[in-house]
Amino acid sequence: MRCLVRFPLLPLRRAHRIGRQPQPAPREPAINASVVERSIVGLAIYFALAAVPVTSGFSPATAAETQCPSEDNPAPCQADEDRIALYVQGRNAYDNARTSGDFSDALALSRQLAAQGDRNGERLLKMVYLQLGWGAHRDYVQAYGWLSEGIAGGADYLVRWRQILAEKMTADDLSQAKKLAGN
Repeated sequence: MRCLVRFPLLPLRRAHRIGRQPQPAPREPAINASVVERSIVGLAIYFALAAVPVTSGFSPATAAETQCPSEDNPAPCQADEDRIALYVQGRNAYDNARTSGDFSDALALSRQLAAQGDRNGERLLKMVYLQLGWGAHRDYVQAYGWLSEGIAGGADYLVRWRQILAEKMTADDLSQAKKLAGN
């Protein structure tokens, strides 16, 4: 391969023959004075604002004020609290199911949350489906049926997980699960 750019070698050879060492580029000052001045001024403003108490009527909002705008209609706040409590129950059921092998409670709670449009519930439902596909549920036939219900509900990503589960099942269990799922 041929180099298209040529560099003159003569000045380098001449410097070598004469015995001169190449001179380093002149150094710039390590710290620019204007940068230091700006940072000192910035710190002074920061500490001045932090030290002055704000007395103009601002007060931190309580949790009830941020979530519940009016006392007349507490339904939105209760619905949010119910969804959070339901998610906590579902997450605890999921954690317990990972050790016990029974995902029925976690699946029911996560489906209920997902039906309400809760994003955490949808994530929890995907986590449960993932465990079912890995074969973590103690009853493969039931897990196959649940994955088939999810596929029928529009979750196309579960097809691969159902195939992975089917590879772990015996032929009798697979035929029974297909009958249960209606396949």
